[in-house]
Amino acid sequence: MKPNQEIDFEGMIFSYIDEFKFLIFPDKWNSIFLDYSKNEIMALLFLYRFKTANMTQISKYINAPLNTTTGVVNRLEKKKIIERIRSKEDRRIVEIVLTQKGSEFINEEKKNILSIVKAIYEKLTEDEKSAAINIFRKVTEVLMKDMASKDAKSSTKKIKKINIE
Repeated sequence: MKPNQEIDFEGMIFSYIDEFKFLIFPDKWNSIFLDYSKNEIMALLFLYRFKTANMTQISKYINAPLNTTTGVVNRLEKKKIIERIRSKEDRRIVEIVLTQKGSEFINEEKKNILSIVKAIYEKLTEDEKSAAINIFRKVTEVLMKDMASKDAKSSTKKIKKINIE
């Protein structure tokens, strides 16, 4: 690319979408995986990693209000992927855990994703692997900074003054 040459970002993005559209086709992924929302998947991954959690912890992790998290947990419980367990010492405490079916589901999906990532990784040279990791870190850094900026703006409460006559 020549210096001062304008980059066609829109064209580049659509080109990548055209080239990678197979990633979103159901035949590439377990069709059950597509039956879950983003929040449900994130809650499942959280429970897979930490084994048990309460509603507040899940809510913070998926970055959703408690009422939304309650709906997420209800749907996952209905699918028998997770279960609520009341503490024997204090019945007010409810822990959410994966069921056997939930653990098997995550393990199967994890195997599918890891096999694809490993196949891609094996095709790369050492220099390409290093470059890919550096690019991923930079992309993550930019996205996290953007998210933090948006969070800071949204957390600033605007007070509207109403004149009373």
